[in-house]
Amino acid sequence: MIFPGSFNFRPKKKKQPVIRGWELTLADMMTLLLCFFVIMLSVAKVDQKQYEAVADVMAEAMQGKAAPSKRNTQEMRMSVEPKTRNLFELQLELAKLIGRETSAVKLKLRPDTVAIELRGGIFFKLGSAELTSDALRILDKLARPLTEAHYKLTIEGHSDNLPIHSAQFPSNWELSSARASSVARYFIAQGLPAKDIQVMGLADTRPLAPNTDKNGKDIPANQAKNRRIVILVRPIS
Repeated sequence: MIFPGSFNFRPKKKKQPVIRGWELTLADMMTLLLCFFVIMLSVAKVDQKQYEAVADVMAEAMQGKAAPSKRNTQEMRMSVEPKTRNLFELQLELAKLIGRETSAVKLKLRPDTVAIELRGGIFFKLGSAELTSDALRILDKLARPLTEAHYKLTIEGHSDNLPIHSAQFPSNWELSSARASSVARYFIAQGLPAKDIQVMGLADTRPLAPNTDKNGKDIPANQAKNRRIVILVRPIS
């Protein structure tokens, strides 16, 4: 019963928040990312000593920036597995020695080797296995760290797909082998034991890039990339 002059109070309904579509998508993405990182953290096994050692060596190489660890750099290096330490420091040393020769030499650290890629166009004239003057100058920079320590070298010769038919080189197999042998003889002359060197001529069987397009037309830029020498450096166990 409602008396005259009385008021009928009714609670106001609260407005429901408007949820936009992008907000739901963002929330789902953040949840998935959180789950991903939780899983990664749960399965990751971080060797703190090795991480700090690598960080210190990298900091030292980057023009004297302060290292993140407070320990002595030498102590940190000794905490890394010897094989890893040797190859990692070798790559840093070679990178410093090569300097601006990046158009001629490329370095890559693999799990158990340091791969030194020598661009064929700079190291050899077309159809020749004789080292150029630029090649000798660059190899002079690489010789000391490779001959002073105990390393095994596998020297691979690679060619493009252009056929060669000469009295000296009947095919690219002979040419790629001769080029790899020229580099091997250089290191032997610098004092590296011949027993620690292996030479492989691979011709055009392992190209970095396709020598031809889909129509069979030559791609000169790719052919130049494929003419190369690769030196695989492994520590002697």
